[in-house]
Amino acid sequence: MAEAERWHLVVADVDHEVVVEPAALTRTVVWSRDGVEVGRKRTSDEKVVLAPDGADGAVRVVCGLVGPVRRVTLHRSEAEAHTGLGGTDLEPEAGSRAARRAEWIGAHPHLHTARQTALAAAGVAVPVLLLWLLARVPWPSVDLPSVPWPDLPSIPWPDLPAIPWPDVQLPSIPWPDLPDLPGWVEPVRKLALPVLIAFVVARGEVRRRRRAEEARRADEERRRSADEQAADASADR
Repeated sequence: MAEAERWHLVVADVDHEVVVEPAALTRTVVWSRDGVEVGRKRTSDEKVVLAPDGADGAVRVVCGLVGPVRRVTLHRSEAEAHTGLGGTDLEPEAGSRAARRAEWIGAHPHLHTARQTALAAAGVAVPVLLLWLLARVPWPSVDLPSVPWPDLPSIPWPDLPAIPWPDVQLPSIPWPDLPDLPGWVEPVRKLALPVLIAFVVARGEVRRRRRAEEARRADEERRRSADEQAADASADR
C-alpha cells in the first residue's frame, strides 16, 4: 500500500496540512489547521472537495488514475473549490513523489506539456484504430434462433380531444447561406478537442507551479527579512 501524502501551506500564520491516505479502492483526505483536524472525507473520486461546516474555507484535491496527488488547493469557499478557479496551492512534503513530480514539471515545462498532449492524442487515436481494425476482420455470421413471442392484446386507448393551439406567425430571419464543410472536418474536430483540452490543462498546471514557486520564494524572502530586522533590533538593544 502506498504511503500517505502530506501537503502544507502557511496563510496568515495558520499552518494548513492536508494528508491523503490511499487505500485499495478509496482514499481518505484529512484537513488540519495548526494541528487540529478540521474535516475528513473518504472517497474514490479523482477530484475531492472538503468543506466542513464552520471551516471558513475549502480544500480541493485533484488526483490522477495513477501516481501521486496532482494538486491540493486552499479556497475561500466551497463554491470556488468546486469550480477549481483561484485558490492557493499547498506544497507537497519535501522528498515525496508529488514533490519530485512538481520539481520535474518546473524544470521541464515544455516537455510536460508535450507529454500530456501526446498521451491525450494516443487515448483518442488508439480506440479509433482498434475499431477500424475490428471492422476489417471477417467475422463469421451466426444465425440466431427465432423466439416465438406471444401475441399481446391491443389496448383501446381513448381518443383525446385536440387542443386548439393559437396560430403564431414567427418572423422570418434571413440567415446567410453558409458553405458546406468538408466531410473530414467533423472527425478532425472530435479528435482534436480532447487533445486541445489536455494541452490547455497541462499549460495551466505549469503556470500554477510557476506561481506557487514564486509565492514560496516571496514568502521565504519576507520571513528572512523579518528575521534580519528582529536580529538587528536585538543587537541595537
